[in-house]
Amino acid sequence: MRAARRPVPDAAARGLHVSGAAPGSLEHELRRIRVVLVEPTYSGNLGQVARAMRNFGLTSLWLAGGRADPDADEARWYAREEGGLVLDRARRVDSFDEAVRGCRTVIGTSRRLGRRRGPAHPPEALWRALAPWARPWETALVFGREAHGLSTPELDRCTDLLWVPTDPACPSLNLAHAVAVVGYTLASAARDALGRTPEVAIAEPAPHEEVQAMFDHARRVWLRIGYLHYQNPDAILRHWRKIFGRARLTEHEVRIVRALLHQTDWVAGRAGLPEGGAREAPELFDKHAPPEADD
Repeated sequence: MRAARRPVPDAAARGLHVSGAAPGSLEHELRRIRVVLVEPTYSGNLGQVARAMRNFGLTSLWLAGGRADPDADEARWYAREEGGLVLDRARRVDSFDEAVRGCRTVIGTSRRLGRRRGPAHPPEALWRALAPWARPWETALVFGREAHGLSTPELDRCTDLLWVPTDPACPSLNLAHAVAVVGYTLASAARDALGRTPEVAIAEPAPHEEVQAMFDHARRVWLRIGYLHYQNPDAILRHWRKIFGRARLTEHEVRIVRALLHQTDWVAGRAGLPEGGAREAPELFDKHAPPEADD
């Protein structure tokens, strides 16, 4: 059986914040921060996440696919009345990219660290650097699947990585526990900063979807000119994601990069390079081939 779901206000259906929290309250300070769950499986976990979010002033929940049902009795039981508000306003979309659309900062969470995954920061250090509650743009906190978290390609699409230091003997956190720990550290940092202007202002980053479109563009052009190897293009592209991620490109800077890519693509076309690059014409990219003899 499913619990009856309260009607969602039109503003909430458009992804706006309609909590009506008083200015200066924790909920008001965190109103531009959304929690994104990628393919959640268990409705009980969904209810626990919603309850934990309300504990720490978070009210915007987005679901990227998954089987967990915010209307299920199990979800409602774990959420209780406090978390029911979050479940009522939860947004479900089909993909990771849809869930973070419009965000300028996308923070991925992972317990697995490694050279390919890039630098990750504990919550307290990340909040000091970003102060997301003080920014006029949307921030996404992304949590992965219960069984195996976020994939490496999904983490590549995040602007920042967060990890919670745990005992190596038992490093994995339950999904709701992870949301609670991250929410607590975020709320504590925001509460300490209430009424204070961040010491360092940062330029507004470009929207997530514009940055991803830039990388898709770079991938096509760099494959065409042979800069990326067609058998494993992400090996190098991943490093560029880290470089540009640290720079936090603005919309104007993204346009500058894409203008360079357009010009590179135009020159490649004038030079007769096929769009498929080395995959389509490997002989053009053989650096060890002898030069053609003059007639």
